[in-house]
Amino acid sequence: MNGGSSTTEYNLVVKKISGVWRVVHSDDESKSDVEVRRGDRIRWTVEKSDASFQFSDDRLFGGQTRKVRNGNPLVLAVRNNAEAGKYTYSVFIHADEEFALGQSPPTIFVIAE
Repeated sequence: MNGGSSTTEYNLVVKKISGVWRVVHSDDESKSDVEVRRGDRIRWTVEKSDASFQFSDDRLFGGQTRKVRNGNPLVLAVRNNAEAGKYTYSVFIHADEEFALGQSPPTIFVIAE
């Protein structure tokens, strides 16, 4: 904890739902977007495939691309200098050579503090 504030970790899953690859919250498959603060972490777990992540702005996590192996989580912390705003990203599923859907596209909202 730092000055009374704490960080939160958001758990997202990339998996097939009714034959379609989707990015969803681990506890609510109707949602994929997250609202985060600087320092918060997002954990993605991809089920049954390797995947490549492409982020729209490298200021969010300090790079635009990441690759994750089947079953391994990708955990990224929102950088302290990330600007408040809307960030989209895509997840390419290697097994089926297609992109996962979110709330079209999956989005991360950084909230001003």
